[in-house]
Amino acid sequence: MSVLTPTRRALAEEQSQVNALERESHRLRWNKILCGIALGICFWFSVPYQFPFVQELDPKLAAAAESQAYAGSISRQISMPILLCIGLYMLWRLPRRGDFRGRLMALALMYVGWAALSISWSTDPSITGKRLIVFAIDAFLAFVIARTLSMMEMELLGFCATAGVALIALYVETVKLAELAPFDPNYRFMGVTTANYMAMSLVVCVFCALTLLEHRRRWAVWLIPSTILALTLLVLTRSRVSTIIVIVMLAIMLNKIARDFFSPHVRAMVVFGVLAVVVPATIYFVGRSGSNAARLAFMMGRSDTENTSNLSNRAPLWSELMESVERNPWLGVGYDAFWTPARVESISADQGWTVPHAHNTYLDQALSLGIFGAALYAAMVWSAVVMAWRRYRVDKSADSLFAAVLLTWLALEGLAESVPLDPYLPTLLAYACIAKMCMTETSEAVAVENSEPASELKPRRFAAAHSRQLLLHGRGR
Repeated sequence: MSVLTPTRRALAEEQSQVNALERESHRLRWNKILCGIALGICFWFSVPYQFPFVQELDPKLAAAAESQAYAGSISRQISMPILLCIGLYMLWRLPRRGDFRGRLMALALMYVGWAALSISWSTDPSITGKRLIVFAIDAFLAFVIARTLSMMEMELLGFCATAGVALIALYVETVKLAELAPFDPNYRFMGVTTANYMAMSLVVCVFCALTLLEHRRRWAVWLIPSTILALTLLVLTRSRVSTIIVIVMLAIMLNKIARDFFSPHVRAMVVFGVLAVVVPATIYFVGRSGSNAARLAFMMGRSDTENTSNLSNRAPLWSELMESVERNPWLGVGYDAFWTPARVESISADQGWTVPHAHNTYLDQALSLGIFGAALYAAMVWSAVVMAWRRYRVDKSADSLFAAVLLTWLALEGLAESVPLDPYLPTLLAYACIAKMCMTETSEAVAVENSEPASELKPRRFAAAHSRQLLLHGRGR
């Protein structure tokens, strides 16, 4: 009895600790799930998605609708404060991770500070003040996501949100509007937003799905079909910049997956099989199309070949906007104060198509914050890209690769589209990766070990099992 009683007491204590940890882990898991669902819903309403999205052909009317959607949308005005509250709740209730320090953090703080100071020289302090409030909420959310969620949780949030938007858009195109026409050269998959923004969402969906496949191989039964569907819809958007970036990044990610999943002999057979299909298909296609093959591939079936030489009308737009940069080269006109409703309508009328932004993030930054602000932004983004690839070279993990490809996409996409810090979830995840790069390399792993109760369950269960063995041994005696 003197042997059994302490053993049973130890077993009861261990079991009590295991039960407490399991309850805490369960509570934490559901807290994160509910916060993720709330974020996804609020991000949907903070971006002017339309159900269904119908593209206005008149540039003046389209520009007016675009300005109204961003400036006066009731759903946006309601969802942004709710997003702020969700961020505060996550920072209060969820375990915090990461140790922030370094040059990249200094660059990020300098950029945010310069944007905040721009209200003092803004040509329209009212609109700059309103948009700085949104900017501050977005920056805070990027920090909160990096601070409270692991990389895998970010990937899961990104996949669920972007896949949900894709499915809604597919329903709109096939059922609501019945306009899905994949073989029509003038058709572009949109559904709930413009084709280029839909393409950006699908890009992030592909990146998240492939990274999750590395973490949870048993999810392959639905991750692989989801990836194939997202790639198909991406091609149907006929967004060339996004597609080219995905092809390059996809090759890197698939190469890592092949190394992790298959032996060298299997990889060699796969490469041989792909070449056996791709090479004859390429020869056949080039033989039939001749010199037009490269042009057709680049145009992705689009018939607006007259716009190819001027980068789909971007070159004339950039030329006009550079004149505005020259008027305020160093300070700009204040954060996001350039794209007033009146200026959107005026430039759209001059260009003959809807122009809600510069279609170049770096040029948009120069318009708003001057050359110095644009240089700070570029230094922040590209420094994060370099840091992400350096970290991937060190540990070769799926999470490090995800951060590297997402940041590379953000930096390159900014050359042809405007992807500023905004409540648009795909790009906000990329900015959250910049916040992750502001952490020391070991802080994320240490935070996971120290902050999440689930990580302690296995040792506790082992201790409980050991106590049970002692108890059985005592009974045997």
